[in-house]
Amino acid sequence: MTPSTPPAHRLRLLDYWWLLELFSPQQVPKRTRPARRGDRRQVIEWRPRQPLPWETLTPEVRRDGTRFVWRHTLYLGVYDLESTYQYLHRAFTNDRDAFDERRGGISACAGVQVDSEGQVVSGSGVLSSSLWAVARLVVHLQRPSSSWGSEFDAAQQGFVAELAERGDAEPGALTSLAHRASGIDAVAELASERVVIESVRVREGGAGDADIDFLNSFFLQDLAAVRQGVATGRCPAALASYLAESGSQVPQAPGGPRIDVMTHDDVVNAGVGADRIPAGRWPSAPHHTLALRQQFAVNRALLDLGPIHGLMGVNGPPGTGKTTMLRDIVAGNVVERARRLAALERADDAFVGQSLRWMSGRHSRVVHALREELTGFEMVVASANNMAVENVSTEIPGAGAIDERWRGRADYFADIASALLAASAPRGEKDGKEPQDPSAGSGALRRHEDGQGRDAEGARRRCAARPAWGLVAARLGSKRNRAAFVSEFWFDKIDWRTRRRRPGTVPRMQSRLRDWARGGAAHPTWQQACASFRQAEQRVAGLVAVRREAQVCRERLGQLRGEQDRADEEMHRLGGLLAEATEGLRGCEQALNEARAQRDVAARVRDRHVQTRPGLLEMLLTLGRATREWRSALAPLDERLRVAEEAEQGLGQQAARLGWQAEALRRELGDAQDVVERLRREERDLRARLADHRERLGRAYPGPQWAGAQRELRAPWLDAELDEARSELFLAALRLHEDFLANAAEKMLESLRAAMEVVSGEAPSTLPEETVRAAWQSLFLVVPVVSTTFASYGRMFARLGPESLGWLLIDEAGQAAPQYAVGAMWRSKRVVAVGDPLQLEPVVTMPRKAMLDIAAAYGVDPLWIPPRASVQSLTDRVSRCGTTLRQGERPVWVSSPLTVHRRCDEPMFSLCNTMAYDGIMISGVGSRANPGDVFDGPDGPRVLRSQWIDVPATKPGSNAQPSQVDRLRILIADLRRQQVSPKRMIAISPFREMAHELEGLTHEYPGLHGGTIHTAQGREADVVFLVLGGDPHRPGAKAWAAQTVNLVNVAASRAKRRLYVIGDRAAWAQHNYFSQLSTALSEGGDGAVRTPS
Repeated sequence: MTPSTPPAHRLRLLDYWWLLELFSPQQVPKRTRPARRGDRRQVIEWRPRQPLPWETLTPEVRRDGTRFVWRHTLYLGVYDLESTYQYLHRAFTNDRDAFDERRGGISACAGVQVDSEGQVVSGSGVLSSSLWAVARLVVHLQRPSSSWGSEFDAAQQGFVAELAERGDAEPGALTSLAHRASGIDAVAELASERVVIESVRVREGGAGDADIDFLNSFFLQDLAAVRQGVATGRCPAALASYLAESGSQVPQAPGGPRIDVMTHDDVVNAGVGADRIPAGRWPSAPHHTLALRQQFAVNRALLDLGPIHGLMGVNGPPGTGKTTMLRDIVAGNVVERARRLAALERADDAFVGQSLRWMSGRHSRVVHALREELTGFEMVVASANNMAVENVSTEIPGAGAIDERWRGRADYFADIASALLAASAPRGEKDGKEPQDPSAGSGALRRHEDGQGRDAEGARRRCAARPAWGLVAARLGSKRNRAAFVSEFWFDKIDWRTRRRRPGTVPRMQSRLRDWARGGAAHPTWQQACASFRQAEQRVAGLVAVRREAQVCRERLGQLRGEQDRADEEMHRLGGLLAEATEGLRGCEQALNEARAQRDVAARVRDRHVQTRPGLLEMLLTLGRATREWRSALAPLDERLRVAEEAEQGLGQQAARLGWQAEALRRELGDAQDVVERLRREERDLRARLADHRERLGRAYPGPQWAGAQRELRAPWLDAELDEARSELFLAALRLHEDFLANAAEKMLESLRAAMEVVSGEAPSTLPEETVRAAWQSLFLVVPVVSTTFASYGRMFARLGPESLGWLLIDEAGQAAPQYAVGAMWRSKRVVAVGDPLQLEPVVTMPRKAMLDIAAAYGVDPLWIPPRASVQSLTDRVSRCGTTLRQGERPVWVSSPLTVHRRCDEPMFSLCNTMAYDGIMISGVGSRANPGDVFDGPDGPRVLRSQWIDVPATKPGSNAQPSQVDRLRILIADLRRQQVSPKRMIAISPFREMAHELEGLTHEYPGLHGGTIHTAQGREADVVFLVLGGDPHRPGAKAWAAQTVNLVNVAASRAKRRLYVIGDRAAWAQHNYFSQLSTALSEGGDGAVRTPS
């Protein structure tokens, strides 16, 4: 059920979020050194009278004749972002006591692209939406309104039109033009003359095909498109739930009222029953079954959400196995699609309808649309967190993601997957700036030739360093990533001299499909492939049937107890009634005998009296008196006899009735005794069968021991035998997909060739949505999962409409601002948001007062405003299954939680569990103390216990405190002497100034990660140093860090073995959450690590 929400509320909300993004520019790229021979990119700050890059950078022609030229992006009127924030503070009332740790950086008033000849690329001009909006506030004294969207579009179009009239790219003139177009020319502080020029080497002929919206928020266009769709009545189920209005009331959850899964054990138990075991499972270690609530979430996703469209949330505190859960969702979907494939008589039956075509230059591109029942399984993992995206993309295909028993045997295009991993960029996508692909344009779909100084041996080394087992996931998103994917997935690595595949490199997908289509590579027939899959499927079905039988027996035994109680009660009731009836019959028969005796006496008395009847003579002599007296005496004797006879008759009838009743009760009692005996026999049979099941299933059987912590630690019914078979079925499903490609190679070759153009962004922009969707569906049939940041999602799937894709799996949903996911939800049938609102909140650059004032103007409730609002928190609102966590005095409803934590030792686990999670988590870590452990041994700790190292803040005017950094150096040195490598350490701080100092330590201690607490999200380490810093004269900075539990929770939950807090204990312990942190940690002295004696 989709919550009913008035369209006006949705439109107001989308308008509001669009306006927030209007004030959210991208940053200008950082400067690099000037380009040298062989470099592909440079970023310079240009100054008047300096030569321009198109005057100094020369084209390059490779040995194979390919010509490369330079494409330039001019960032005009570069300004400090902090300056715009200050104007926003003034416009919306500045809070002087507030502290705001916003991202710094620079952006630009406008940007244009320039070709290698120094001419402005037509249509490439982009005006800064943020600076334009600030001008509306400061110069024109306007308040934000819904008309700003059309007004900004008009300003943008006017800027592009004026650029077209100029043609040449003189930076000073273009900057003045940008100032006038944005309206910022009247604000001297913001009307900067600075110009930054980024130059990228591209293949000639493709220079004009790069993305041109390189300055403003990635989400503006997507939000506008979704708003337009919602305005026309198209609001898919998932998005409709997400935008459900609540006001002062709790919103209605889809499917009914809320269910607290931490108190309603029956709901959870039913949700993980043997009748709900998914057929497929990720090939992890079979003896490591999912925890109870992991399996509950997987089952809800696959079995409840899967058949419908909608939104589901999972609350995943750190270390509780969110990725593990997502992998089982992937496996379940792959198996279900394979089951549908196996139902086809021929592989070619997978395609229906007319082929979808377009022309690419002189070449025709063809997509063969798939049957509807084979679609809807497309899975996109999206996140605002670059680290989360990279983790999913590299972990799922990596050999380490599967158990060692399957390594080397499981092979779903493993060599191509290894090549993709090897080619992965070392850095993640940057949400603030989407990297440009150096070979973007028409060249992105050409063969990747060996002209870049990469030899085959180097490629082989990279593949060996990052081996993969299967092509089950690919990292897409930015244009650079998509081009790299197309190159590694589709095209062989060609030696330009021989025009043949380089020795030692693997054939890519295009070559394999060609070989299959031409009959050059052997493969199973479709019937053989389907039979092999069905064999694996039947094995799982047989094992599941055993567990279902055990569950039926167990449930029947539970029912039997009630039936036995009722049967015993009925037997006792009937026995009592029979005893009463027997006793009544006995009394009745006794009374009947007495009545018969009285009747006999009465009859004898009457008979004697009858015998005394006067004769005729006596009657005459007494003139009839004797007769009259005799008759007078006879009347009462007759009456007495009549009464006695009636009494005898009545008692006889009553005795007969009681006899019949007693006989009936005897029969009923006999039947009841038979029922009791039958139930006892059934109970004995059930107990015997269950004893066999318990012996066979072992810990998987949910017996009396399956309670408390043991219940949380593992889902019922799953054991190594079944989980191994389910994993084998998943691998069989992937083999069936591969065999499908072999048996339908000709059509899939055409479809995937066309899909490569769609993926790389080179397909015509006029293609119908149906064609683009069919192309993507063809790719997802081969690669089940793709990942992207939200920043890149809208561009990658720009031409897809509502509910075009099957699944959106949102990772780290608590870090994503609510508007980020709107476009992705709009395009998805099913959405699973996984995250933790008590970890890092979304990063927001606008002052909160500005956001509140704009929200008031739009009639938007504060609950929709980031950073307190996130994708996770809004999903939690409408999640039917969940629980309530208490944050101080405030109850917070969260989606169904994962509760088994497998990362942190004490005291970090208990601190986070108590402070943030209301005590619902249990530790699944166990003791790690062993003779070879550097942290703890059987005799106790071997390095300093987790503690607070008290170092007062003495330097005013800065949040960076050198004395605390010095103490950190001492700790690191002592830990290194105890064989703890800096690679096992993270040093973080709430403040950017202190984080900058920590980043500097990474040069002294290679392997150490240093940064803000935000940079630690998605990471974990054996040792975490929380270096607090803090200006001693600015208490507002500490109050900012202590506003919510999030920062302390993130810092503590990164630490697996040790947490060392370095800071001014007296100053920080006054603040909420840091006081709990202080209580949990003992106080250290000089910070030295001492070996226990």
